[in-house]
Amino acid sequence: MKKILSFMVLAVLLVGCSANTSSKNGSSKDGDTIKVGLQAPMTGDNAQYGQDMKNGVELAFKKINSDGGINGKKLELIVGDDKATPTEAVAVVNKMIMNDGVKAIIGGYNSSPTIAAQQVSGQAKVLHLHMGASPELSKQNNKYLFRVILTGSVYVPAVMKYMTEEKKVKKIAAIYENTDYGLTMYQAAQEVAKNLGVEFVDTEKYNPGDKNFSAQLSKIKTVNADAVMVVGLYNEVALIEQQAKQAGLNVQFFSPDDSMYSKQLITLGGAAVENHIFASMIDLNSTSAQMTEFKKLAEKNNVPAQANTAIAFDAAMALSKALAKGSGDMEKDRDALANIQYQGITGPIKFDKNGDRANTPMIMQVKNGNFVVIKQSE
Repeated sequence: MKKILSFMVLAVLLVGCSANTSSKNGSSKDGDTIKVGLQAPMTGDNAQYGQDMKNGVELAFKKINSDGGINGKKLELIVGDDKATPTEAVAVVNKMIMNDGVKAIIGGYNSSPTIAAQQVSGQAKVLHLHMGASPELSKQNNKYLFRVILTGSVYVPAVMKYMTEEKKVKKIAAIYENTDYGLTMYQAAQEVAKNLGVEFVDTEKYNPGDKNFSAQLSKIKTVNADAVMVVGLYNEVALIEQQAKQAGLNVQFFSPDDSMYSKQLITLGGAAVENHIFASMIDLNSTSAQMTEFKKLAEKNNVPAQANTAIAFDAAMALSKALAKGSGDMEKDRDALANIQYQGITGPIKFDKNGDRANTPMIMQVKNGNFVVIKQSE
């Protein structure tokens, strides 16, 4: 599969090069705009995540442009629908770079498409700020790739420690989506479990978009686990917990990260997702100056203040500051982003040598139909 994908990356790059070689600096022909691409799932089961990201970037660009833009140039957003698939992500990013002439890319949301797409942006030396959680994204040897969320290697130890120390969990059953994200998050949890004296007593998989989880839940029910770890997005997490309750599986459910942190989880899951625990990098109920300003801006523009909207907003703001400092020079832009220190909605934004953030996550839980912090970040 990797060989096929690499061949496809090369092919689309060559096609893109022959199709358009005139837009390489990310600016319009008049030189008055800077184009930035958004790689996100805009259709399909993950479309809500893409829309949240689009909302966040658009809010940031409105603010930046109303404040005078970047060195006198306005930001222009080019949206590409990666459909949450690697093949579409490669095609979308190639088009944005070669045809649209974007200066940088924000996205994707899903790990597998991001791993594929960064091969294109990396070869083109285009900045790429993504929201994929898979630890594999830290190993791509791409100096133009940056992660605006926390990596699974940060999320997983935090939530596993909480589950063992506070919830006294000893036996865990896992059910994860069969993607790079799901597999690597599960593997990270396995490694952490060894040092915590915790045992994974059953492991089940599902494919994104699945609706029936009865077979997996029937197996989980037989192993008498203390808790069930679900790795996935809100669509499937809500369905899994509803079906678990219907099957009489009444144990604690938790997730290693905040991929399901959306009001849609509660809307879809109802009482079934009550008490769900997860690690998160953001608290939408925070009263910080950054969160307050973000919510005011979101309300003014009739945009729901969702977690992914706030994260995408942070990505766009951090990128804009790097572009302003780099003044349009590709390597200077990259160095400015690599060395940035910016206080965002999601906390301090700075990157390590792998392009990852190292903030400590908080632990959150669904309580009375709301998301509540039950343990602050350390």
